[in-house]
Amino acid sequence: MQQSNFGYILRKKSSGQPDDVAIVEQATRNEHTYSELEKRSNAVARELAARGVESGDRVCGLFRNSVEFFELFFATCKLGVAIAPFNYRLATDELAYLQGDVDPELFVYEGTFEETVADLPTADVETVRIGEADGKTRVDADDWATFYDRDATEVAVADVFEDPAVILYTSGSTGRPKGVPLSHKNLFFSSVSYIVDTELDSDDVTVTSSPIFHVGGLNILTLPVLHTGGTVILQQQFEPEETWEIMANYGVTKMFAVPTMLNTMTGVDGWQDHDLDALELVIGGGEPVPSELKESFDEVGVPCVAAYGLTETTDGSLFLRPEHAMDKPAKCNGRTFTHVDAKIVDEHGDECPPGEAGELLHRGPTVADGYLGRPEETAQAWDEDGWFYTGDIAEKDQEGFYHIHGRMDDMIITGGENVYPGEVEEALYSHDDVDQVVVFGEPDEKWGEIVKAVVTTVDGQPISDDELDAFLEDRLARFKRPKELVFTDSLPKSGTGKIERQAIVDRHGSN
Repeated sequence: MQQSNFGYILRKKSSGQPDDVAIVEQATRNEHTYSELEKRSNAVARELAARGVESGDRVCGLFRNSVEFFELFFATCKLGVAIAPFNYRLATDELAYLQGDVDPELFVYEGTFEETVADLPTADVETVRIGEADGKTRVDADDWATFYDRDATEVAVADVFEDPAVILYTSGSTGRPKGVPLSHKNLFFSSVSYIVDTELDSDDVTVTSSPIFHVGGLNILTLPVLHTGGTVILQQQFEPEETWEIMANYGVTKMFAVPTMLNTMTGVDGWQDHDLDALELVIGGGEPVPSELKESFDEVGVPCVAAYGLTETTDGSLFLRPEHAMDKPAKCNGRTFTHVDAKIVDEHGDECPPGEAGELLHRGPTVADGYLGRPEETAQAWDEDGWFYTGDIAEKDQEGFYHIHGRMDDMIITGGENVYPGEVEEALYSHDDVDQVVVFGEPDEKWGEIVKAVVTTVDGQPISDDELDAFLEDRLARFKRPKELVFTDSLPKSGTGKIERQAIVDRHGSN
């Protein structure tokens, strides 16, 4: 179904509203119309094809929120090529793993990441740099600007309904990130669900502050607003004071951010003094939306609602609509989106009645087919009927609202980033002086949760925070490193010798 391809959708927008502004880059104040975006994506597509990149191939890279990413995204959509934007906050070893997993034909990156890319194994991959490198050039890369020299007339849009359009990564319980190929079908139906359920139209303006390498940053409002012909303001990196200025200056009507970001924004002195007359809806996702946050926005007449989803579901699967926002608790994530089915099952796979907690499952055209190159893990997470097992514990009330209780796999969410204890523990165990370790999430007012580690050492002596942080610098992204360390003489164990994780959390956690 060619019409589901965002390359085709951009072409239609360019034909119907060529002079309307599609994207504004806050960092440069440059405005890009639908016609300009269409022409540039055509030129990029022709250059990719000239380099031998073809349908079924993959490209990857490091991007902040930039128009160049979207030029490349629409070009790859037209060619039937999958694009994988990487989390630039990751450590070098983690990025090298992702690159090997994707096996790209082309690596594109912003010049600000020159030092990072210099340490990656890109010798066998064509490399292209956007803009100037910060400091001395260390990578033999082509200049992105030369892509615009190609003919910008129409290119044929690939009919690749079921094929991957983008590959996004989600951490795995084993500590290794898992690639999730999201098809053109997934992106299309996710976008339509947001358009229908949040009542988007071509008059809408959104600010994209969340990074586009996150499923929420790309899919919750950004692509749906472009789908309708509205305007997206790209904030290169989140700064709360600047976000308020963007919202006032551009008349933002709807926005998405993780609650940690929203809490930071409402912590800015005088935020209510900004002109928010255009603002109609704020969506919080990735974490529960606390009642205090809802009340803060309610005071200025704007509903702040919760959305729930995962990378595997192209993000949106549950949505608490504005009319219910103030009447439901923080862990209520509403009802299903239009194009998503949900159910809750017990340990035997039988559906739970209302009021009984179990594992939340999803199915529908927004749900991915599996993980990249991981057939065993795909088989564990998807059943033969297409139901995806989220690993989250939830219950459905009598009115059909879903309430999320917690995570089966002890995942930590800090500042909207997912961190798995096993990944952090594995890195800590690689230190010669660490004997045993247990990692868990500690509630925190600013970040939602922080990473906390309880450690025993070989010689019984603590390791300094600075030493351990320096040791982990190349092994873990900063947001994954423990913000609290507790050193103890021993860890409680069961009769079989297994470390009792819950006993440690009970003893050393704040709850």
